[in-house]
Amino acid sequence: MDVFQAILDRQSIRKYVIKDVEPEKLEKVAQAFRMAPSAKNLQNKKLLVVKDQKTKELIRQASPSKADMLIEAPAILIAVGYDKGIMTCGHRADTIDLSIAMSFAILEAFELGLGTCWMANYKEEELKEVLDLPEDASIVAISPIGYAKEIPGKTGRKPLSEVYELRE
Repeated sequence: MDVFQAILDRQSIRKYVIKDVEPEKLEKVAQAFRMAPSAKNLQNKKLLVVKDQKTKELIRQASPSKADMLIEAPAILIAVGYDKGIMTCGHRADTIDLSIAMSFAILEAFELGLGTCWMANYKEEELKEVLDLPEDASIVAISPIGYAKEIPGKTGRKPLSEVYELRE
């Protein structure tokens, strides 16, 4: 499968089969996260993979939606950054760097036959406490990861003409 096909076919998975994800697959997802570009190549990021059921329940409690997928999936990916510096463009480096890295990880997970669901529905300070992260850490996204129990119908996208403008 090529990258564009993965982009076209990947969907957010919210229901998971009770089956562990093989360690070598989690490692490949982590490798994709690691290889993502970062501002000034500082690589101030870490991918936490939480499999412990008790910790997953605490993560779920730090999410206002209390999403069941966080405890049903065999693991949760957590994108953590350590650079809150502002880039020349005015955006925080950790937000951009972690968004790119998590996107790489999610696409690799799809390539490996795994489902994910990008989430930003959590209370960061509570989650940092649960994960025993330092004050200067930031969490940009979390995602359950595992084998899909069901694949939802495709969601629509705006036409290319609404999101693309070529200026020559």
